Amino acid sequence: MWTLTLDTATPYLSLGLFHREEGVGRVVRLGRRHEEALFGLLDELLREVGVEREEIGTLVLGEGPGSYTGLRIALAAGMGIALAHGAKVFGVSSLLAACWPFLEEGGPPLTALFTARNGLFYGATYARREGKPLVLEPPRKLKAQEVSRAQLQGSHLLLDAPPDPRALYELLPFARDGVEPLYL
Repeated sequence: MWTLTLDTATPYLSLGLFHREEGVGRVVRLGRRHEEALFGLLDELLREVGVEREEIGTLVLGEGPGSYTGLRIALAAGMGIALAHGAKVFGVSSLLAACWPFLEEGGPPLTALFTARNGLFYGATYARREGKPLVLEPPRKLKAQEVSRAQLQGSHLLLDAPPDPRALYELLPFARDGVEPLYL
């Protein structure tokens, strides 16, 4: 069975299809047009890998934080696919999926930030220890001056990186069973 990864919490559509070491992911900047492109890109991905929708046994969905509508698109599409094909659904923080490829084992903490409205940011601070994600600061809303403080506390900053499709897959062992969208 294959695992479909999907995140629409940011201006990027992150979409991937993985099975063990095989797989492919796509990240496309769509702004607020996720719903227009999602199923067309999914069909392209399925054709490229040579997989039918019925072969999707697991979905890993980005839980945000992000825009209300953005989160709803991935959750509705993912839950619909899961219901139609009897797949299991798991949720992962979109911020963690954005910074996971950049977290080095035993390295310095990384604060992932997504730009929100009204001069605010969504942010969380993570580290990687013994191959596992360590949440140092959970997802929260931050003002610009708080972002500067985070940088001064020894954390590197990652601004507006898209959630990585492969990271969503790699984080499956640490994922939440089911999905709980994070609205801040």
